[in-house]
Amino acid sequence: MTISQQPPWAQPAQKPGTTLPPLKVYNSLTRSKTPFVPLDPQGRKVKWYACGPTVYDDAHLGHARNYVSTDILRRILKDYFKFDVKFVMNITDIDDKIILRARQRHLFALYLQENQTVTPKVLSTAQLAYRSYIKSNLPLIDPNTPLEDFVSAAEEAYGVVIQGGALDPGKTPGDEEVKIKMHIRTVTASAAMISRMAKKKDADLAKRESNSDNEEITNEMFYSATEDIFLPYLDELNGASIPGDAHSIFTKLTKKYEARFMQDMRDLNVLDPDEITRVSEYGREILNFVDRIVKNNMGYVTSDGSVYFDINSFEAKGHHYAKLEPWSRGNQRLQTSGDGSLSKAVEKRSPDDFALWKASQPGEPSWVSPWGEGRPGWHIECSAMASSRLGDQLDIHSGGIDLAFPHHDNELAQSEAYWTDHHKQWVNYFLHMGHLSIQGAKMSKSLKNFTTIREALRRGDWTARSLRILFLLGGWKSGIEITEGLIRTALAWEEKLSNFFLKVKDLLAGWDKSALQQTISTGTGLISELLKTAQQKVNDHLCDSFDTPGAMGVISELVSSFNTAEESSLVLEEVHELARWITSIVNIFGLNGTAPPDSPEIGWEGIDIPEISKRFIYPLSATRDRLRGLAKSGIQIKSDELKSVINATTRDMDEDISETARPYARALSDFHRKVLSLKPEESSNISKEILDICDYVRDVDLFNLGIYLEDRDDKPALIRPVTKELLSERQEQEQKALQKQIEKEKREKLAQEKLEKGKLSHLEMFRTEEFSAWDEDGLPTRDSAGEPINKSKSKKLRKDWERQKKAHETWLASQNR
Repeated sequence: MTISQQPPWAQPAQKPGTTLPPLKVYNSLTRSKTPFVPLDPQGRKVKWYACGPTVYDDAHLGHARNYVSTDILRRILKDYFKFDVKFVMNITDIDDKIILRARQRHLFALYLQENQTVTPKVLSTAQLAYRSYIKSNLPLIDPNTPLEDFVSAAEEAYGVVIQGGALDPGKTPGDEEVKIKMHIRTVTASAAMISRMAKKKDADLAKRESNSDNEEITNEMFYSATEDIFLPYLDELNGASIPGDAHSIFTKLTKKYEARFMQDMRDLNVLDPDEITRVSEYGREILNFVDRIVKNNMGYVTSDGSVYFDINSFEAKGHHYAKLEPWSRGNQRLQTSGDGSLSKAVEKRSPDDFALWKASQPGEPSWVSPWGEGRPGWHIECSAMASSRLGDQLDIHSGGIDLAFPHHDNELAQSEAYWTDHHKQWVNYFLHMGHLSIQGAKMSKSLKNFTTIREALRRGDWTARSLRILFLLGGWKSGIEITEGLIRTALAWEEKLSNFFLKVKDLLAGWDKSALQQTISTGTGLISELLKTAQQKVNDHLCDSFDTPGAMGVISELVSSFNTAEESSLVLEEVHELARWITSIVNIFGLNGTAPPDSPEIGWEGIDIPEISKRFIYPLSATRDRLRGLAKSGIQIKSDELKSVINATTRDMDEDISETARPYARALSDFHRKVLSLKPEESSNISKEILDICDYVRDVDLFNLGIYLEDRDDKPALIRPVTKELLSERQEQEQKALQKQIEKEKREKLAQEKLEKGKLSHLEMFRTEEFSAWDEDGLPTRDSAGEPINKSKSKKLRKDWERQKKAHETWLASQNR
């Protein structure tokens, strides 16, 4: 085995007498699909540990990719394959990123308390922070560059990067370039604000003397724009002053963002873990774990009180290091990121060795240990907590692909060192979720190239369902790049399913509900055959390493086949069975809120209008249907007939109506009022007037309330919520209409300008100082000096005269209209 090859993996053996689905999963330990066999002797219980968030900021869409995809796999295992899954997830609440962020926030808050007003001293500090930030993050720019010259200096030093190129010629731009652009944006905003505030301070006296208005810049605006350069600078000055036992400074941050993370997950319909473990609550278990590794001679203590994992000793005992990514071994960049940004010079026996316990530096939180004050290394937490909750072996361990090396490889090593006497592989199946990219740049909080989950949901860019559909279509292990094409595909899939559920509900509306009590055992119709084929295909796809893109395609094809079937040939029992099965699959995938897979309801949330609106919208739609039928009948319509139709569905508008229901009630009453105001006996086209009112209530009044009436031939209108696709279509129509109007106005303006040019008579057009004599038609015969007009010029003047003559005649005609 070479250093770039993965070591052998032991396939778990299926126990005699157990029945398992033919499920294979893509296992990062083999880089191949391997049969899934749980450790449980009965083959039903599954022990799953998932790496959770490091809680120092709001979760972004890249996190959503990881946790939603994990949730999809968990639901499929639990609800489709019927495994009894115990799902444990950790919360990292002690970490270098957390320490830095909490410390910086704390110091910045103290600074704001002491410097609420921007003074010359604050401006001086801001300029020092500006220089420090440039020196640390933009080494090609002179830190002493004047504030007003920063933009030009950045363009000179990093112009290629700013234009989208790579810093290193010949290479593809990546994370490094994204970071550079982020730092340039940060300094640009800060430099501009410092400069503006300095000028404002200088102008204060002049403003008072002249009583003139200057640009208003508040203290809040200043600190908001410069915060990102203040944070690292204040930490550089005072970070070491934070006491090691001031744990509340750090837990204040982690508790806040853990709560926000969990709410974000619930908003995305991600199931809560069965158990949550936090690093701060497993201090004893972590110390015991480290201690045993040291006693097993696979860890060592350094002079500063840190403890490191001894990779050479580990391998000398027959173990394999870097099982997941042996080719990444020795990658200095990845190892450095695994050590953490606060790591100092250390006494490691080998560059590959990693920290199990870190001796705390000044300004870092610390806990008592046998080796001195310190804190856990990053990797040890998962090994200790997973082993504590799930034992010496896990069925599944999961996380984002960026954690494979060094984090997960280090977890495997230290866990196998701890359980060395058992001689077992600690994890049987390692599942890694692919990255999420937008325009090719990986989502990452540290790059600030992200949209937070709550912001995306608040703005309406995404819903929990639409985002989940996107991930289902993209699969779980490969990277997904959000493109316009993928977004359109996801929205179209969702719209297709919504339309299917609406159609089925409409078909089954008059069906004898007692039929629901009968079990459909066999079917002979087209729908039954289509369903059997689809069920087998979906099963094959899900058994093929949770191939959700394939399963989603099968469902789409099934709905298409249903849509093209002749309605008269449909057997309602089979339609019901089909809809129930599709509903169960979308429920299993987590696309329908908290609905269980065996829910008796058909469809998913959002295909029905608000319950509070129905008492008004249903009668409005019924009235509208009758009026449209009347208008299209061709018979003579009288006022009494209109009153009769309205009175049949009129509600007492004086009854108690809640504020929430009032817009719907108003839509109904306005519709009635408009219809009753019609005078059929005096109208030359009453049918058109009725249809115009019916169109207006559909296209404006109800659409603005989020309700759409889908008119159908010889059937009542289908009442449905306004979807994103309908909104998009409406906006596109409005944009086309606006463009058409703009073009029309442009043509009319050009025509008017052309017409105005004809206002001047051809008989008067040349009577200027340029000439001194004219003939009877007003054509010049002599120039201003009295010289005769030559033949060539006379010919040109004649052409201009004839052109103006036509224009003037057109203008005269327009005046007589």
